[in-house]
Amino acid sequence: MALPDITSRGDIQYLVETFYKHVHSDPLLAPVFVMPEEQFQRHLTRTINFWENWLFQTGAYDGGMMWVHLEKHQEHPMTKDHFEHWLAWWFHTVNSHFSGEKADFVKEKALEIGNIMLIRLNRQPSTP
Repeated sequence: MALPDITSRGDIQYLVETFYKHVHSDPLLAPVFVMPEEQFQRHLTRTINFWENWLFQTGAYDGGMMWVHLEKHQEHPMTKDHFEHWLAWWFHTVNSHFSGEKADFVKEKALEIGNIMLIRLNRQPSTP
């Protein structure tokens, strides 16, 4: 049975929340995402808005991604290993629940974004 593609904000919410369950259980990544619950909920909402805007051009995301990650990098330096784990969990989560054009797009865009962020933070590219 083929997996469905991402077709709604609900699908994106499911994807993002499932992804962060994996991230929070990963010994390398979990410390990066330690924050008060209210702050984490804002992060989830912004992340869902980000992907919804990319996939469905909703205008739900108002930008500002890089400065947040630069701040977090000061508290908890994010290395190539962090980005590779992050991408591996993202690809695993997408591939476990979705298939199709939108699913492929979110994987490609995450790889692109991960590489840009890694280069800006550490000056070295990542691999999937």
